Amino acid sequence: MSKLFILGHFGGFNTGDEAMLGGYLSTLPDNYHVTIKYKNGVDVNWGHNRTLFHGSYTDFIRSIGPDDTLVLCGGTHYHDDYNPVRLLRHWLYLARINYLFARAKRRGASTHCIGNGFGPIRRGITRFLTRQFASRCDEITVRDGSSARMLASLGIRTTLTHPDLAMLLHDPGKTVPKENIVGVSLTSLQAQQDKAISDDALVNTVADELTAFSVTEKGSVRVRLFVIRSGQRESDEPIMQQLHQRLQQRGVASEVYVFANDLNALLAQMQACRVLLASRFHSAVLGAVTQNRLVILSYHQKLRALAEEINLPPRYVIDLQRSDALRQLAGLSTTVSDLYWGRTLNYTFPEAAISRLANQLRSLHEESIDIRVHPHLRRSAQPGKPATQTAAKSGL
Repeated sequence: MSKLFILGHFGGFNTGDEAMLGGYLSTLPDNYHVTIKYKNGVDVNWGHNRTLFHGSYTDFIRSIGPDDTLVLCGGTHYHDDYNPVRLLRHWLYLARINYLFARAKRRGASTHCIGNGFGPIRRGITRFLTRQFASRCDEITVRDGSSARMLASLGIRTTLTHPDLAMLLHDPGKTVPKENIVGVSLTSLQAQQDKAISDDALVNTVADELTAFSVTEKGSVRVRLFVIRSGQRESDEPIMQQLHQRLQQRGVASEVYVFANDLNALLAQMQACRVLLASRFHSAVLGAVTQNRLVILSYHQKLRALAEEINLPPRYVIDLQRSDALRQLAGLSTTVSDLYWGRTLNYTFPEAAISRLANQLRSLHEESIDIRVHPHLRRSAQPGKPATQTAAKSGL
């Protein structure tokens, strides 16, 4: 039977990666065998027929056969929004993805890129690596219009543009009770190529604004600080602990919640919040999933693209890459107060698009199975359509 092999940053204590994987797995049939490349030593139970692979990337690819499918699941991999030192390491990472997809293609496997973000892409090396990767994919779906436009500018066709895979975790029939909590998720700006303010300035200004809001509410509000990405590399914990200390010094009740690869536990903590200040992309996505009112503190174009996709008004998006970022942050306490006592969400959750996405991913999966199981047969003609050669499906 055909098997599905999934690549990504799984097991790296990054909430977003686990959330995208959880959303994607929810669209797959339970009886289909899935192998997921996970960081060594990390175990997460994704259910029956979901196997975690803890070996090397070479051994992972060696297990793929001609009837199988390799998927790069979610994330913003192909971009160059890093400083020069960090960017060099990132290019090596992209080259490894390309190599793994090339190996899978040589083995006759089907290759998919599902739910990824692309861009910004400014440098020739990144453009080359992106085109090379696309040439090795049978299907590419992207999570926002900005990514689709970026790929189109490189002459790359996409199969589908849709909301982020993590939004598939949304339960439209669930009513979420709220408590007197404001959630915050910040990420360090140190590795970013374009930044207008320092981490210290960001932390101090956010602490000042949350203190002002707490004073107006007579100390009745708690601030819950989410470490969306933890672990040893690029962790949000240092900047969130710094913010925690500032709030404690100012007498604001605050607590730190560190993601430890338990997605359900984090969602439960986030569901209790009324307002979420989100700097990480997936803190904003999961804030929407858990019905929080949102303020996006954007360090990357993918957050601005998300705001565009969910119709979040510009006054709730603070661009940390702009020279006037501190001036925009200066009015944060008033914005938080308005949202805290608001009766409706300040964006449009894409429920219809999420439903379509689930159906389209299931169809894409079934199409892939049909192609791999019958690589040399002609598919029966559907009413009003000619018969097609299944083996003639072209790559991108």
